[in-house]
Amino acid sequence: MTDTPKEHMVMEHLVTLTYHERLTENLNRYADNLLEGRIIGAKCPSCGRVFVPSKGYCSLCVVPTTEADEVEVPDTGIVTGFTIVSPVNYYGQKKTEPFVFASVLLDGADTTLGGMDITGVPHSELRSGLRVKAKWKPREERSVEGMSNRGWGGFGDVVESFEVTGEPDADEETYKEHLF
Repeated sequence: MTDTPKEHMVMEHLVTLTYHERLTENLNRYADNLLEGRIIGAKCPSCGRVFVPSKGYCSLCVVPTTEADEVEVPDTGIVTGFTIVSPVNYYGQKKTEPFVFASVLLDGADTTLGGMDITGVPHSELRSGLRVKAKWKPREERSVEGMSNRGWGGFGDVVESFEVTGEPDADEETYKEHLF
């Protein structure tokens, strides 16, 4: 331990660090497609699983995926799990009414999208297996500005919410691996 005086160990200034990084090629294509109202993922050439969004590799087989492995998936899917959030009043809180954070397994995909809002159904009727469809924001309101290589984000800035389709619930066998 050094004998450094305490006033040299504490910094009492606000510091802001801003990071700018370019999206990977696969995320750039994913973002461009989202802005156009399409969802793409990558199909692993080894196991055939479809990852949305693509990480540029299959996280199970650890093999790279390329643009040639990209596939379009529908904007329909299944609610696999959800939480109803009752907002508490704190500085900066914009939502005042209870809302939903749900995981949605898109048709044709093998990974879920988390943090999706579900609308058009009373919270008391939410359930796993519910069939939903993306309600896209108008083209001029879509943005992928917050998307990053670290967390991918951006989906909530192009899709307003997922709405119930009215179709019968999905069979649990089709989504049981995605429950949590």
